[in-house]
Amino acid sequence: MRAAVGCWLLVAGFVLVPSGARAQEPGPFQTYVIAARQLYDELEYERALAELSRARRYSSGEADDVLLSLYEGVILADLGRTESSSAAFRVGLLLQPGAELPLKVSPKVEQRFETVRQQVLRELAKQEVRGDVARVPPPPVSTAPPGPVAVVESQAPAVAPAPEVSTRSSVRGRAWIPATVGGVLLVGGGVSYLQARGERSRLRSDDVSLATSQDVDRSVSRGKAFQTVGLVLAGAGVAGLGLSAGMYLLGGPPEKVGIQLGTDGTSAFVSGRWP
Repeated sequence: MRAAVGCWLLVAGFVLVPSGARAQEPGPFQTYVIAARQLYDELEYERALAELSRARRYSSGEADDVLLSLYEGVILADLGRTESSSAAFRVGLLLQPGAELPLKVSPKVEQRFETVRQQVLRELAKQEVRGDVARVPPPPVSTAPPGPVAVVESQAPAVAPAPEVSTRSSVRGRAWIPATVGGVLLVGGGVSYLQARGERSRLRSDDVSLATSQDVDRSVSRGKAFQTVGLVLAGAGVAGLGLSAGMYLLGGPPEKVGIQLGTDGTSAFVSGRWP
Protein backbone atom coordinates (compact mmCIF):
# COMPACT_ATOMS: atom_id res chain seq x y z
CA MET A 1 0.00 0.00 0.00
CA ARG A 2 2.79 2.42 0.90
CA ALA A 3 4.62 1.57 -2.30
CA ALA A 4 1.49 2.34 -4.34
CA VAL A 5 1.05 5.72 -2.60
CA GLY A 6 4.73 6.57 -3.18
CA CYS A 7 4.46 5.78 -6.90
CA TRP A 8 1.34 7.91 -7.20
CA LEU A 9 3.04 10.91 -5.56
CA LEU A 10 6.08 10.49 -7.78
CA VAL A 11 3.94 10.44 -10.96
CA ALA A 12 1.94 13.45 -9.77
CA GLY A 13 5.18 15.34 -9.14
CA PHE A 14 6.41 14.64 -12.68
CA VAL A 15 3.08 15.81 -14.14
CA LEU A 16 2.51 18.92 -12.06
CA VAL A 17 5.99 20.40 -11.90
CA PRO A 18 6.55 20.73 -15.68
CA SER A 19 3.09 22.25 -16.13
CA GLY A 20 3.96 24.96 -13.61
CA ALA A 21 7.34 25.48 -15.24
CA ARG A 22 5.63 26.03 -18.56
CA ALA A 23 3.97 29.22 -17.30
CA GLN A 24 5.38 31.97 -19.50
CA GLU A 25 6.52 35.28 -18.12
CA PRO A 26 5.49 38.47 -19.94
CA GLY A 27 7.85 39.56 -22.71
CA PRO A 28 9.72 42.89 -22.88
CA PHE A 29 6.86 44.65 -24.66
CA GLN A 30 4.26 43.69 -22.03
CA THR A 31 6.70 44.48 -19.22
CA TYR A 32 7.29 48.03 -20.42
CA VAL A 33 3.58 48.63 -21.09
CA ILE A 34 2.66 47.42 -17.58
CA ALA A 35 5.33 49.67 -16.09
CA ALA A 36 4.00 52.61 -18.08
CA ARG A 37 0.47 51.92 -16.84
CA GLN A 38 1.64 51.83 -13.23
CA LEU A 39 3.58 55.09 -13.61
CA TYR A 40 0.52 56.68 -15.23
CA ASP A 41 -1.60 55.67 -12.22
CA GLU A 42 1.05 57.28 -9.99
CA LEU A 43 0.87 60.51 -12.10
CA GLU A 44 4.47 60.01 -13.30
CA TYR A 45 3.57 60.95 -16.87
CA GLU A 46 7.07 61.67 -18.20
CA ARG A 47 8.44 58.39 -16.90
CA ALA A 48 5.43 56.56 -18.37
CA LEU A 49 6.22 58.07 -21.79
CA ALA A 50 9.81 56.87 -21.47
CA GLU A 51 8.60 53.31 -20.78
CA LEU A 52 6.35 53.44 -23.84
CA SER A 53 9.30 54.59 -25.93
CA ARG A 54 11.26 51.54 -24.77
CA ALA A 55 8.30 49.24 -25.48
CA ARG A 56 8.11 50.47 -29.09
CA ARG A 57 11.43 48.75 -29.83
CA TYR A 58 9.77 45.39 -29.08
CA SER A 59 6.54 45.98 -31.01
CA SER A 60 5.51 42.84 -32.90
CA GLY A 61 2.99 44.32 -35.30
CA GLU A 62 0.12 46.69 -35.99
CA ALA A 63 -1.83 45.88 -32.81
CA ASP A 64 1.15 46.79 -30.59
CA ASP A 65 1.75 50.03 -32.52
CA VAL A 66 -1.90 51.04 -32.12
CA LEU A 67 -1.83 50.33 -28.37
CA LEU A 68 1.32 52.42 -27.85
CA SER A 69 -0.06 55.34 -29.88
CA LEU A 70 -3.30 55.41 -27.88
CA TYR A 71 -1.40 55.26 -24.55
CA GLU A 72 0.83 58.13 -25.70
CA GLY A 73 -2.19 60.16 -26.78
CA VAL A 74 -3.85 59.79 -23.36
CA ILE A 75 -0.70 60.67 -21.41
CA LEU A 76 0.11 63.66 -23.63
CA ALA A 77 -3.47 64.87 -23.16
CA ASP A 78 -3.05 64.75 -19.37
CA LEU A 79 0.16 66.75 -19.77
CA GLY A 80 -1.81 69.44 -21.61
CA ARG A 81 -0.06 68.87 -24.93
CA THR A 82 -3.15 68.87 -27.10
CA GLU A 83 -1.51 68.89 -30.54
CA SER A 84 0.89 66.04 -29.75
CA SER A 85 -1.97 64.07 -28.18
CA SER A 86 -4.14 64.44 -31.30
CA ALA A 87 -1.17 63.44 -33.50
CA ALA A 88 -0.65 60.25 -31.48
CA PHE A 89 -4.37 59.43 -31.65
CA ARG A 90 -4.28 59.99 -35.42
CA VAL A 91 -1.40 57.54 -35.89
CA GLY A 92 -3.26 54.79 -34.05
CA LEU A 93 -6.60 55.42 -35.79
CA LEU A 94 -5.03 55.44 -39.25
CA LEU A 95 -3.88 51.88 -38.52
CA GLN A 96 -7.17 50.80 -36.87
CA PRO A 97 -10.04 53.28 -37.30
CA GLY A 98 -12.23 51.26 -34.91
CA ALA A 99 -9.73 51.17 -32.01
CA GLU A 100 -10.84 52.09 -28.48
CA LEU A 101 -8.90 53.86 -25.74
CA PRO A 102 -7.10 51.46 -23.34
CA LEU A 103 -7.58 53.80 -20.35
CA LYS A 104 -10.49 55.57 -18.72
CA VAL A 105 -10.19 59.26 -19.59
CA SER A 106 -12.08 62.47 -18.97
CA PRO A 107 -15.05 63.40 -21.21
CA LYS A 108 -12.95 66.16 -22.77
CA VAL A 109 -10.22 63.78 -23.88
CA GLU A 110 -12.82 61.25 -25.04
CA GLN A 111 -14.49 63.93 -27.18
CA ARG A 112 -11.16 64.95 -28.75
CA PHE A 113 -10.38 61.29 -29.49
CA GLU A 114 -13.73 60.82 -31.26
CA THR A 115 -13.16 64.05 -33.21
CA VAL A 116 -9.84 62.72 -34.50
CA ARG A 117 -11.56 59.42 -35.39
CA GLN A 118 -14.17 61.25 -37.51
CA GLN A 119 -11.43 63.19 -39.31
CA VAL A 120 -9.56 59.97 -40.10
CA LEU A 121 -12.74 58.28 -41.36
CA ARG A 122 -13.48 61.23 -43.67
CA GLU A 123 -9.94 61.14 -45.07
CA LEU A 124 -10.13 57.40 -45.70
CA ALA A 125 -13.51 57.81 -47.39
CA LYS A 126 -12.12 60.52 -49.70
CA GLN A 127 -9.20 58.26 -50.50
CA GLU A 128 -11.56 55.44 -51.51
CA VAL A 129 -13.56 57.82 -53.72
CA ARG A 130 -10.41 58.98 -55.49
CA GLY A 131 -9.39 55.36 -56.01
CA ASP A 132 -12.78 54.54 -57.61
CA VAL A 133 -12.57 57.54 -59.96
CA ALA A 134 -9.05 56.59 -61.01
CA ARG A 135 -10.19 53.18 -62.22
CA VAL A 136 -10.76 53.31 -65.98
CA PRO A 137 -12.86 50.54 -67.62
CA PRO A 138 -11.12 48.54 -70.33
CA PRO A 139 -11.95 49.41 -73.95
CA PRO A 140 -14.77 47.38 -75.53
CA VAL A 141 -13.78 44.37 -77.58
CA SER A 142 -14.84 44.62 -81.22
CA THR A 143 -17.17 41.84 -82.33
CA ALA A 144 -17.29 42.78 -86.02
CA PRO A 145 -16.77 39.80 -88.37
CA PRO A 146 -13.34 39.67 -89.97
CA GLY A 147 -13.17 40.97 -93.56
CA PRO A 148 -11.66 39.18 -96.51
CA VAL A 149 -7.96 38.47 -96.28
CA ALA A 150 -5.92 39.95 -99.10
CA VAL A 151 -2.78 38.06 -100.14
CA VAL A 152 0.02 40.39 -101.28
CA GLU A 153 3.25 39.06 -102.71
CA SER A 154 6.29 41.09 -101.75
CA GLN A 155 10.00 40.47 -101.53
CA ALA A 156 10.34 42.61 -98.40
CA PRO A 157 9.15 41.03 -95.17
CA ALA A 158 5.93 42.44 -93.78
CA VAL A 159 6.54 43.94 -90.37
CA ALA A 160 3.62 44.71 -88.09
CA PRO A 161 4.35 46.84 -85.00
CA ALA A 162 3.09 45.35 -81.78
CA PRO A 163 0.96 47.52 -79.53
CA GLU A 164 2.79 49.33 -76.75
CA VAL A 165 1.79 48.29 -73.27
CA SER A 166 1.86 50.55 -70.23
CA THR A 167 0.42 50.15 -66.76
CA ARG A 168 0.02 52.49 -63.79
CA SER A 169 0.12 51.38 -60.21
CA SER A 170 -2.23 52.71 -57.58
CA VAL A 171 0.61 52.90 -55.06
CA ARG A 172 1.42 56.49 -56.02
CA GLY A 173 -2.16 57.51 -55.24
CA ARG A 174 -1.69 56.43 -51.63
CA ALA A 175 1.67 58.10 -51.07
CA TRP A 176 0.00 61.10 -49.39
CA ILE A 177 -0.98 59.00 -46.33
CA PRO A 178 2.53 58.36 -44.94
CA ALA A 179 3.53 61.87 -46.00
CA THR A 180 0.70 63.39 -43.92
CA VAL A 181 1.44 61.18 -40.92
CA GLY A 182 5.17 61.89 -41.19
CA GLY A 183 4.55 65.65 -41.30
CA VAL A 184 2.32 65.52 -38.23
CA LEU A 185 4.89 63.44 -36.33
CA LEU A 186 7.68 65.85 -37.27
CA VAL A 187 5.62 68.76 -35.96
CA GLY A 188 4.98 66.88 -32.73
CA GLY A 189 8.69 66.10 -32.41
CA GLY A 190 9.54 69.76 -32.91
CA VAL A 191 7.08 70.82 -30.21
CA SER A 192 8.54 68.27 -27.77
CA TYR A 193 12.07 69.43 -28.57
CA LEU A 194 11.15 73.07 -27.92
CA GLN A 195 9.64 72.11 -24.57
CA ALA A 196 12.86 70.24 -23.66
CA ARG A 197 14.86 73.36 -24.55
CA GLY A 198 12.54 75.40 -22.35
CA GLU A 199 13.23 73.18 -19.34
CA ARG A 200 16.95 73.45 -20.07
CA SER A 201 16.75 77.25 -20.18
CA ARG A 202 14.96 77.28 -16.82
CA LEU A 203 17.74 75.22 -15.25
CA ARG A 204 20.50 77.39 -16.71
CA SER A 205 18.87 80.68 -15.75
CA ASP A 206 18.12 79.59 -12.17
CA ASP A 207 14.41 80.15 -12.52
CA VAL A 208 12.78 81.36 -9.31
CA SER A 209 10.19 78.58 -9.60
CA LEU A 210 12.97 76.01 -8.99
CA ALA A 211 13.16 76.68 -5.26
CA THR A 212 13.99 73.18 -4.05
CA SER A 213 16.01 70.21 -5.23
CA GLN A 214 12.75 68.35 -5.89
CA ASP A 215 11.71 71.10 -8.31
CA VAL A 216 15.05 70.79 -10.09
CA ASP A 217 14.72 67.00 -10.33
CA ARG A 218 11.22 67.29 -11.76
CA SER A 219 12.40 69.85 -14.31
CA VAL A 220 15.27 67.57 -15.36
CA SER A 221 12.89 64.61 -15.66
CA ARG A 222 10.46 66.62 -17.79
CA GLY A 223 13.25 67.82 -20.04
CA LYS A 224 14.52 64.28 -20.63
CA ALA A 225 11.01 63.01 -21.33
CA PHE A 226 10.33 65.83 -23.81
CA GLN A 227 13.63 65.12 -25.53
CA THR A 228 12.92 61.39 -25.80
CA VAL A 229 9.42 61.90 -27.17
CA GLY A 230 10.71 64.50 -29.61
CA LEU A 231 13.36 62.15 -30.98
CA VAL A 232 10.88 59.29 -31.31
CA LEU A 233 8.29 61.41 -33.10
CA ALA A 234 10.91 63.00 -35.36
CA GLY A 235 12.35 59.61 -36.30
CA ALA A 236 8.89 58.24 -37.08
CA GLY A 237 8.10 61.36 -39.10
CA VAL A 238 11.26 61.02 -41.22
CA ALA A 239 10.46 57.35 -41.80
CA GLY A 240 6.94 58.27 -42.93
CA LEU A 241 8.24 60.86 -45.38
CA GLY A 242 10.79 58.39 -46.72
CA LEU A 243 8.08 55.77 -47.19
CA SER A 244 5.93 58.30 -49.01
CA ALA A 245 8.78 59.21 -51.37
CA GLY A 246 9.43 55.55 -52.09
CA MET A 247 5.76 54.89 -52.83
CA TYR A 248 5.61 57.91 -55.15
CA LEU A 249 8.73 56.93 -57.09
CA LEU A 250 8.02 53.20 -57.32
CA GLY A 251 4.33 53.68 -58.09
CA GLY A 252 4.90 55.55 -61.37
CA PRO A 253 4.13 54.09 -64.79
CA PRO A 254 6.75 51.67 -66.15
CA GLU A 255 8.61 52.39 -69.35
CA LYS A 256 6.84 51.47 -72.55
CA VAL A 257 8.04 48.45 -74.42
CA GLY A 258 7.81 48.41 -78.17
CA ILE A 259 8.59 45.31 -80.22
CA GLN A 260 7.92 44.35 -83.80
CA LEU A 261 7.03 40.97 -85.22
CA GLY A 262 7.67 39.99 -88.83
CA THR A 263 7.83 37.05 -91.20
CA ASP A 264 9.21 36.39 -94.65
CA GLY A 265 7.00 33.39 -95.38
CA THR A 266 9.45 30.77 -94.17
CA SER A 267 10.53 32.08 -90.75
CA ALA A 268 9.46 34.60 -88.09
CA PHE A 269 11.62 37.20 -86.35
CA VAL A 270 11.29 39.76 -83.56
CA SER A 271 12.83 43.22 -83.65
CA GLY A 272 12.64 46.30 -81.48
CA ARG A 273 14.19 47.82 -78.37
CA TRP A 274 13.78 46.47 -74.87
CA PRO A 275 14.15 48.91 -71.98
